[in-house]
Amino acid sequence: MTPFTWHDAYYSDLQSLYALLVVPLAFLAWRLVAPPDPARAVVPRAAPLVAGATLLFALETMLDPIATGPLLRTDALRGTIASQLVPFAFVYLGDLRVLIVAFGVAFAGAPLGWILGRAAVATAIVPVFAGTLHALVRAVFPDADPQWLWMIYEAGFLALCIYAVRVWLPREAGRAETAIGPEAQAFLGALFGFSAAYYALWLSADLLIVVAGLDLGWAIRMVPNQLYYAFWAPFIYARFFLRGSTNGSR
Repeated sequence: MTPFTWHDAYYSDLQSLYALLVVPLAFLAWRLVAPPDPARAVVPRAAPLVAGATLLFALETMLDPIATGPLLRTDALRGTIASQLVPFAFVYLGDLRVLIVAFGVAFAGAPLGWILGRAAVATAIVPVFAGTLHALVRAVFPDADPQWLWMIYEAGFLALCIYAVRVWLPREAGRAETAIGPEAQAFLGALFGFSAAYYALWLSADLLIVVAGLDLGWAIRMVPNQLYYAFWAPFIYARFFLRGSTNGSR
């Protein structure tokens, strides 16, 4: 009888696919019968963007485990360039959603193209940094575990979230042209805090797996997977739209 391992449980379809679809599917069903009320939004001018982003990215996070799981395991795509490009595209989109919402709330009323462009450039910082540093690591240590690429990436986005809360947010909150009032500051802190949480958990789990060689790391990894795939859109939506009946933010 094959012994149970968290590694095998982690890569099972139950954990890596089906368990990630339940919450976003329920969220989408709820949105059909309970449309958002802009009067309850943290920043009413940003309500259309946040409502659209949470809807779009709930769909995207359902497509992600399907495309990077069963789809890439098909004979047509296994071992092709798509097996590298598709996962990267979804990682990029997963980080892009955070910055789209952040810029959309901080600069409510700005043109959508400006918000998307700024978010797209900011999202590219971490993958460029991670890819460059990983190439240097592999040049010095050719036998380094490939998972170091993802650990560098996880540390990079975690650092970006900390920078956003400690430096960017206080700086922008002091500018008259932004929409970062006290409620918006609290929301943006929650947005980056939530994102920092799943990246910190991923990084901790990967360190246990790669450095300590502990199978338990795969069990810990299941928690940030749920936060990232299943609960991101519902959390952001609830934090933005369900804070109260009225709001004074512009």
